[in-house]
Amino acid sequence: MRLINTNTLHIEEFFDGHAPEYAILSHRWLDGEVTLQEMQAETGTTKPGYQKILSTCKEAMSDGIAYAWVDTCCIDKTSSAELSEAINSMYRWYAEAQICYAFLNDVAVDDVSSGPGEDAFAKSMWFTRGWTLQELVAPEHVTFYNASWREIGTKASLRVAIAAVTQIDVAMLQTGANLEDYSIARRMSWASRRVTTRKEDMAYCLLGIFNVNMPMLYGEGDRAFSRLQEEIMRNSDDHSLFAWSSPSTGARGLLARSPADFASCANIDATHARWNKEPYAISNLGLKIQLPMLPWAMDTYLAALDCARDGKRLGIFLRLLPRENRYARVMLEGEDLCIFRDGLAAKCTYRDVFVQQRQWGSVLAEERFYGFWMRTLLAPIKSRPKTKKKGEPKSRDDELLSEVITRGTWDDETRLFELAVGDSGTAGAIFLREEGKSTTIKVGLDGAFNPRVQVGGSIFSPEIGNLDIYSQEGRLHPSWMDAPAHSMYLNRGTRLDGLLKDDYPWRIEVHNGRIPNTGKMGWIVDIEKSDGDKGKEFNRICDGCGAVSNPPTDPAHLCHNPWNSKE
Repeated sequence: MRLINTNTLHIEEFFDGHAPEYAILSHRWLDGEVTLQEMQAETGTTKPGYQKILSTCKEAMSDGIAYAWVDTCCIDKTSSAELSEAINSMYRWYAEAQICYAFLNDVAVDDVSSGPGEDAFAKSMWFTRGWTLQELVAPEHVTFYNASWREIGTKASLRVAIAAVTQIDVAMLQTGANLEDYSIARRMSWASRRVTTRKEDMAYCLLGIFNVNMPMLYGEGDRAFSRLQEEIMRNSDDHSLFAWSSPSTGARGLLARSPADFASCANIDATHARWNKEPYAISNLGLKIQLPMLPWAMDTYLAALDCARDGKRLGIFLRLLPRENRYARVMLEGEDLCIFRDGLAAKCTYRDVFVQQRQWGSVLAEERFYGFWMRTLLAPIKSRPKTKKKGEPKSRDDELLSEVITRGTWDDETRLFELAVGDSGTAGAIFLREEGKSTTIKVGLDGAFNPRVQVGGSIFSPEIGNLDIYSQEGRLHPSWMDAPAHSMYLNRGTRLDGLLKDDYPWRIEVHNGRIPNTGKMGWIVDIEKSDGDKGKEFNRICDGCGAVSNPPTDPAHLCHNPWNSKE
């Protein structure tokens, strides 16, 4: 590194490990700064920036320090290699300085402890610059000077006022503080309201804050901040890196676009209980990470992060894209970072996720209806009112009333089964009655949003644990979707293609279309009687006992298999 001899004002060069004690300057760059070449040729003495160099050297000499470092004239900015080395070393240089002089050229008052002086100190542009963050945090001793180079306080004496302006924790401004005690999100929040002249510098000025190194590539724009986060990931498993918020309504990556996205993260910390133990990294398919997730809305999961705000674990929303295991981070109902409530962990499944950063801002497919439109059923439906009291005598007409089980509302005309945001599994069930017979119909979505339809079989769900089999929760329990692959009644569709099965005695179709009265696309269900393949030998195997049932609804075949039982 190069240092200024405070006595001769000559530039001297020292190699790492051999530099003498030195003072260091923190300031805002203005017009008329002195370059290395001008300092060496002594041609910059009339420039405005030369006075800062003289004042720095004067203060250093008065403190008994023989050398000083000033960034304007101690780095050869005509050499890209030297500039890159200096930027990667700068945090360490500030940390190793005996003292840092912070020059606030826009503060004219001598007393900043209260009143107008306190306000002037808080409004100094020095607190808005990206580079001055590390210049405040790294040195153990910082002394502030006003525009007249009169001392107005120190980092220690002004720590409360500085914390109020910068959002930096007061403890971090005290002697002996350790950056590693603060989460990535907290540290990012310190930079969230700062700016730099060049876009790339908003990333480069934070290298020391996160103890990483990377080459400088001016011209890369926003990619610089992405590279910074990738370097952070290589050295840390702190999930608060993903706990940012953005007003963008399109598709997003898992990494933020700028420190500004962390503006509300000053109270976010890593959790002590770690749910995610697998490593994550950038791959050619995007950022690959394994997260505990649960279905939350159509094609959208809530994923848990290993970080918390004020002690409450956080989650983000990930939209499943058409390609397998590909996701985009999204905003859901105006929220993109939410509290992961207690009790949700038991419903989670670990999933491998690939999220590409370059999809930021791309338009997503319109939000789909979270449920099913039961457009066509085997018979007209007239459902039993929910207001019917238990034990009330049944009339002849009651025998023809169908029973509809749903957590939401049901209307015989619109025939919509809608899952609430945060719900998953069975959307609804119908015990459809017609003259002389009854048929069970269930519809739902599995954990990967594939449509599932049961036609026939039991209205009761198997494997419901301690739930009452007659209760709503018991009959809507999603275990019916776990029937064996050769099930007589369960029909499995796919998230992209839906379902089409024309097999005597039913034709079952689930396809994507516009849902009336919702304005959204969603699953349309048509279940009709069919003569397709009538008379053919089916050789269907019972889900439970393995007996052949031909046709599949042969009433003579009964067993105690829960998927095959009759009501």
